[in-house]
Amino acid sequence: MYTIFHFLLMIAFLIIYVLAFIIVKPFLLNYKRLVSTLIFKISYLIYIAVLLISVYLFMLYGPSDIEHQISEVFFFTLLTCLFIPNLAILFRRKFKKYREFYNYLFSAINLIITVFIIYKLDQFNWFIF
Repeated sequence: MYTIFHFLLMIAFLIIYVLAFIIVKPFLLNYKRLVSTLIFKISYLIYIAVLLISVYLFMLYGPSDIEHQISEVFFFTLLTCLFIPNLAILFRRKFKKYREFYNYLFSAINLIITVFIIYKLDQFNWFIF
């Protein structure tokens, strides 16, 4: 039963990643802002992959007494890290004038959040290896 849950969770997360890939359309590039668009989309897809893997590890290998291990500030920071990159990818078309700066800024933010999530996974020993 436990193995079936692992399999179903992996399938669900794979579907989420494929949907994110379809929405982002990484191969559909703006030729005026080729590099910034490509970096932004790739950094977002890397962020989503790390986020899904960390949620998977947390759900299956995380501690059962999580409320005693994380602070309110850390929890708020994680919630912010969940929403900022997703909102940035959704609202990117609203910024026409400063789009290149916007792409570079949120590429950096995506990578910083990705490194933060990996650091916290390592700090809490939620890696399996």
